[in-house]
Amino acid sequence: MKLFRINSLGRALRAIVGWPLLIVGLYFIAALVGSFIAANSDWHEPVRGIPIFVETNGVHVSLIVPMSAAGEDLSDLIRPEHLSNTDLYGTHAMIGWGHGRVYRNARTWGDVKSGDIGSAIIGSDDTTLHIYHLIDPRPAPHRKRFLVSQREYQSITASIRSTFHLTADGQSKAYPAYGPNNLFYDSNGHYSAYTTCNEWTGAVLRKAGVRIGIWTPMPGGVMRWFD
Repeated sequence: MKLFRINSLGRALRAIVGWPLLIVGLYFIAALVGSFIAANSDWHEPVRGIPIFVETNGVHVSLIVPMSAAGEDLSDLIRPEHLSNTDLYGTHAMIGWGHGRVYRNARTWGDVKSGDIGSAIIGSDDTTLHIYHLIDPRPAPHRKRFLVSQREYQSITASIRSTFHLTADGQSKAYPAYGPNNLFYDSNGHYSAYTTCNEWTGAVLRKAGVRIGIWTPMPGGVMRWFD
């Protein structure tokens, strides 16, 4: 009888531990597969176009876009007066979207808190835009440059605009972030294990017609398309 109870307890523990591990494993397999299957597979980088970038810090992938280009101007949302030092106002904005608590608490994987991970997996409407001001960015190992057409760029800026959560009088609301050249902004959207910060970037590019994976919840799933 005692042996039966031990065996039953062992099976129960294996089930408790095993199913979550299986689900996590399947999630990462699906993320890997989705990141290798191309959406917009016939897309080609234009010979002449508007240069933009994708950049990763190992946790988040962000878009870097000109503050003003191709008749599009983001300065009505990303305003100089939002910065404590307007000399830092950028020629470009590095824009990422994601879970508010994760963004606010985690600059690297080592900063991520277990409670924030749980909230992100379950899903949350606590989301934010994180925007860095950059002056004439250049390509780097963690920052990939590519060209998009005017139509594609207009789609990208339209997606960015739709992510800002505006006040009743149509204004964006900014909050201090990690330093004087970057800010958080109220945003729209529901974060989940499916719609991650990196998938937001991938979805913006997919909608614009740029070739990228059909699902890109992990940073590598976005960056691999621009090596």
